[in-house]
Amino acid sequence: MGDLKSKKLWLFFLIYGILALLFHFFWLKLGGGDDYYFMTCLKDTNFFAFLTGRWNKWSSRILIEGLLVLVLQCPIFIWRILDILISVLIAILSSVFIFHKREEAALSSVVLLLCFFVSYDFREMSSAGWMTTTINYWWTLAAALVAALPLYLTDVKGIYRKILYLFAIPAALFAINHEQICILFLCVCLFLLAKGYIRKQKRNWYVYFLLIYSVLSSVSVLICPGNLVRKLSNIEYWFPGYGDFNLVQKILLGWYSLLMTLYQDVNWTYFLFTAVLFAAVLLHKKKTLQIVISGLPLASNLGLLGITVLSKIRDVSLFHQILHVFDFDQPIVYYQGFLPGKIRILLLVYTLCCLCVVLSFFFLWGNTEKFVDMLVLLVIVSASKVSMGLSPTVWASSERTSIFLNFGFLFLGMYCAQDFLEDGYMIKHVQKGDT
Repeated sequence: MGDLKSKKLWLFFLIYGILALLFHFFWLKLGGGDDYYFMTCLKDTNFFAFLTGRWNKWSSRILIEGLLVLVLQCPIFIWRILDILISVLIAILSSVFIFHKREEAALSSVVLLLCFFVSYDFREMSSAGWMTTTINYWWTLAAALVAALPLYLTDVKGIYRKILYLFAIPAALFAINHEQICILFLCVCLFLLAKGYIRKQKRNWYVYFLLIYSVLSSVSVLICPGNLVRKLSNIEYWFPGYGDFNLVQKILLGWYSLLMTLYQDVNWTYFLFTAVLFAAVLLHKKKTLQIVISGLPLASNLGLLGITVLSKIRDVSLFHQILHVFDFDQPIVYYQGFLPGKIRILLLVYTLCCLCVVLSFFFLWGNTEKFVDMLVLLVIVSASKVSMGLSPTVWASSERTSIFLNFGFLFLGMYCAQDFLEDGYMIKHVQKGDT
């Protein structure tokens, strides 16, 4: 894979690795949230009895929690080392997906990739305890990327492809045990099969393996007695009105949770993505309407940032309403589904800004295969967040459930950037007659 021969990329890995090391050893405060529970959960029981109890009373994430328990029985520095290595692995895998088949990545692209990584708010990984949350979300993200490699690196053949499967299959078994990743792979496989059917192409057995395992995992989530126990408990504690919601209301609730991720506070990953998307359209298109439409998502972020700054200077009721739109006028535990009219209007504006992202993709790539692929990626990562509306902990789970959505923005932003950071860079120098 020529993309990993780039010295600039390895410099990026080194810088990111150093940042991860400093972050883990000099900034993190461990042992909070659920960490202490999993560190001490085997004092009065054994490993298999504990997992059986979790299946019956709390969760279907048996593979994930099994690894979680084993890691947290070790000295804390073991988790630190493993998490640093996994952080670097995520950076390497992301680079493979973004720069594959490119002999040398442009320095501007590498710098932008580092900016994307740094823009992610890693504090959300502490919401249920650093070790517990990272293993449930960060490590499963890494496993999901490994599991997706055979789907993406279709040009890898022979012994190297067998090595890919050797790592990808156990990674898939681990990652898809997470409900949101299960939805991701289920959607990806259905899309690939539909695409293959339209083109009359046979799909690799690995696609069917992922599809079948995703379906079985979905069934296990539905039949797991622990999931039902936890759901009833969470409805009573977090969301008393949730039991009366129908499916449409739950999906709408999930959409609100996605908008909350984008607009409750300034989401810097989404902010950077909208800036790159606008720059790409601006440099490729001359039609004023297209430029205006592609600029609306960025403008919404700039407006929110401006209001956030101004609210610290002046106490204006309108600013307060905008910044607290997702409080739903009451504490979460008492929310029964009522939304004031002004809030509905603002949520509609945010929704229209999201639709502008789709239109911007079309302005960039037109009616092409790349447009379809980018649109499907956007829809799939959005579905991973919207699916949280099917859980009464849609608000209580904090923003850790947004990691897959934010990494979707990372990939989409880099794919947009390649159109003007690398392709534009090469065109510029060819026009000058450089060799």
